Amino acid sequence: MVDIPRLVLNSGLQFLRSPAGAVDWRQVAKNAANVGDAQRWPHADKKRLLPTYSGFVDAAMPQIIEVTGLQAPRARQIRVFDRYDWIKTNINAFADQFAPLEQALMTREGDSLISRGVYKSNQVISTVGFSLLLGYLAKKVLGQYDPSLFGREIVSGQIYFVEPNIEIVERQLSFAGNDFRRWIAIHEVTHAVVFESVPWLKGHVNQLLKRYLEATNEGLASDGVQARTRAVASYYIERGQFSLLHAALSLEQIDLLNQIQALMSVIEGYSDFVMDRIGKELFATYDHMKRAFDLRRRNKSGRERFFERATGLGMKMEQYVLGEQFVSHVETSQGIDFVNRVWRSQSDIPTLDELTHPEKWIVRQKSTT
Repeated sequence: MVDIPRLVLNSGLQFLRSPAGAVDWRQVAKNAANVGDAQRWPHADKKRLLPTYSGFVDAAMPQIIEVTGLQAPRARQIRVFDRYDWIKTNINAFADQFAPLEQALMTREGDSLISRGVYKSNQVISTVGFSLLLGYLAKKVLGQYDPSLFGREIVSGQIYFVEPNIEIVERQLSFAGNDFRRWIAIHEVTHAVVFESVPWLKGHVNQLLKRYLEATNEGLASDGVQARTRAVASYYIERGQFSLLHAALSLEQIDLLNQIQALMSVIEGYSDFVMDRIGKELFATYDHMKRAFDLRRRNKSGRERFFERATGLGMKMEQYVLGEQFVSHVETSQGIDFVNRVWRSQSDIPTLDELTHPEKWIVRQKSTT
């Protein structure tokens, strides 16, 4: 259970401390562990599970190569995480990625009492925000191929399995044996195969994230906040879409976010498609797992739905569905080799409009053949 009084107390005490940086990452770690109800697992227990997961990863590779035609011969480091491990790893990723933005914010801290108060307030808000985000995700993530959800410099060959979360889902949905773990391994290894076999993909992801953060930095430094707010509001009113996250974004940031969402939808949807294609052949329990897991994804409390919409995490949930529908449609009508055109170059990535209308992407691809 989340210790709300402790979270509030820690946020209040942060006003009395003077940690360096626009975000107090040490406090984020403590708060996220509280929000994520993180319990430390003995190292021996995690080590005992390593051979099992390593075997699942090794077995998945030839199956994925057969389905996709992609090749990625590199060895992979497998890690079994508890929630503390996951939080720590991803805080390091966030801190690295946001360092330039933090530095820019620190240089704009004024000397007046009001300026210092505003800076400290922003620091507390940012710290609590990251705490809630990482704590929430720490309870949800089952497996992860490094890079983390929001990215840092990509290190090949890192696959993480968050065993406490896997055990909870396995128990709640009455999954048999290790079928669920093998199913998750197929998904994460597919990510690894894609990232390690497409030479331009890693750099492109990093470049999009870098440009997004640079746009954020420029937005903080520039004037015309009201004009940008009106433009952004008009953009989303026209499309009937809005989240609290987007309220603070410029049009340039929205464009970059749309590109990131389209790319991640393809990546996630491709892995879901492969996971299900192989799962149908391997597991007698596949139909039960698929139905139960999809139902669990959809059936969220009102509080969870509000949090995901407010933070933009709802986009992540949409990526799985949108991307898998796109890949499945193209594969059914054109075959997997045609689907793999998405990995030819940056310009071959479908737009968000093409993701929802796959025939448009197919026509575009055929016109450039």
